[in-house]
Amino acid sequence: MKTTDVDLSPPAPAGLRASMRRAVPSGLVAGGFAAAAAAAASADEKGAPFAPINAVTHSLWPRRALHERGFSMRHTLMGFAIHQAAAVFWAVLFETLVERIAGARPQRLPAAAAGAAAATALTAYVVDYKVVPARLTPGFEAHLSDRSLGAVYVALGCGLLAAALLRRR
Repeated sequence: MKTTDVDLSPPAPAGLRASMRRAVPSGLVAGGFAAAAAAAASADEKGAPFAPINAVTHSLWPRRALHERGFSMRHTLMGFAIHQAAAVFWAVLFETLVERIAGARPQRLPAAAAGAAAATALTAYVVDYKVVPARLTPGFEAHLSDRSLGAVYVALGCGLLAAALLRRR
């Protein structure tokens, strides 16, 4: 694809609204994929599948959240809600990129969605671990190896891609 094929102008308000509507289901699917990857990795590495999701609440309860390993109404449910909200936030970027790359050409959707998913997952990782202060990181890093942390972001991207391809049908 040539760079001249990509529309770099700001999205029209109607297009942005449509991207935001699509972002909710895309983000929920992607967040579910990422949470499952985090839980599976933590269960394998530390025997504590709820620990990474609990750790998401460290911005609210810094003294307790990173040490909470089991299911907790306070940490697990709130952590999952925060995680899903963040995934929907990232899905807005994803959906906007897909719309700009694919435009009105449905034949471009698979490639556009794959590229947008990879770009979104990479951006999310960089922002989460290189830009925001430690207090605002997801907290997964407290319970996951670097390799598993990478797998969580790959799962986020795969969830975004899956949602876009399923919507196509």
